[in-house]
Amino acid sequence: MRILCFSIDLPGHLDWGGYLKTAAELTRRGHDVLWVSGPAIKAGVRAAGVAFAPVPVTGWQHVMPPLASGLSPHDREMARRRRALTVWLDPTSVLRAEQELAAIADDFRPDVILIEPFAAAGALWAERRGLPLAVVGRPAQPPKPPNPRRLPNPAIPYVKKLLKTAGLKGDYWDMDRGQPRSPHLHLDFFSREWYADLPAIEPQTVFCGGLPAPKQPLDFPTDARPLLLITLGSTFANDEAFFRIAAESTLLAVGMPLIATGQRAPKVLASLQDAPPGPAVIRDWIDYDRVFPHLAGIAHHGGMATTHAALVHGVPQVITPHAGDQYPQAARVTQAQVGYGIRAKDFTMENAPLILADILWDPEFAKKARAMAETLRALGGPARAADEIEKL
Repeated sequence: MRILCFSIDLPGHLDWGGYLKTAAELTRRGHDVLWVSGPAIKAGVRAAGVAFAPVPVTGWQHVMPPLASGLSPHDREMARRRRALTVWLDPTSVLRAEQELAAIADDFRPDVILIEPFAAAGALWAERRGLPLAVVGRPAQPPKPPNPRRLPNPAIPYVKKLLKTAGLKGDYWDMDRGQPRSPHLHLDFFSREWYADLPAIEPQTVFCGGLPAPKQPLDFPTDARPLLLITLGSTFANDEAFFRIAAESTLLAVGMPLIATGQRAPKVLASLQDAPPGPAVIRDWIDYDRVFPHLAGIAHHGGMATTHAALVHGVPQVITPHAGDQYPQAARVTQAQVGYGIRAKDFTMENAPLILADILWDPEFAKKARAMAETLRALGGPARAADEIEKL
């Protein structure tokens, strides 16, 4: 098979619990696999043994407009959500990305295209060419029944504008939820139990779980205190207050903080290094496969890859969501009793030390997290995902 993989150019969007690992597995099986994205992630894809073709844009706007000052907490939250939608659904950016993708894909002539949920240009190109599409990282849900009292999803106007500009019907879009949906295959690296809040999931969804990384030595010194990772991923890392509250709270909870600011927040990194929040390990980037087997807990934003890494390694977690699907992830962590979902405005020095002490020292959280890890392991991980793609 000739398999094209497309993602936006952020390291966290290579994963989704097993996206890049599935591409690597398909490559090992002898398929022609080509990953298309921005040059910033070339090294990570090539290191996995997958062929890479760069494009100058992927449809994702990396420079987020600043939020206006003086907003009320409610208005600030609404502005943050609108900004998050513009970042990946702006028609000008996405259509330019589709043109760049087409220049490569039309020559490669894939049998199937794989995209992650925010790779909107890939969904457009697949529909325009009538190519089988697999969405990696999110289950397919059925259309919602009519309900005049239900508020519309705020993403829908953005998707409608994008499709109108592109001249497409939206055959590969969920027009109730404002996200790509394939009639062919959705690969999700969690489990059906994880989505207990979703009453129905369409049959083209295959749950593949995931496998933990083997334990390797850390590349920084530790002590006897349990290690807790603090991260906000790549897009939302410009929040120094969160890093300081989480690190100081970890120390009060008798844990050792490991801060990963991301490589897109150099000012935050420099400020934390110049005035550290106590004896913390501070990095701009960490290797999840190396670090997660050593963690006792994690405080983060609820990104899909980070949430999944914590689950497959049996690590209790605290999520303070910022946008999009981070909110349901936070709710599911609480529902599964593997940690807490906390609103960002409630993650303060008054309650954060107690919250982090719970996930570090309460054995029930660790027990539930280990049980979830075993459930995910039994589903097969990237090998199961590769089997499903070969059936297309």
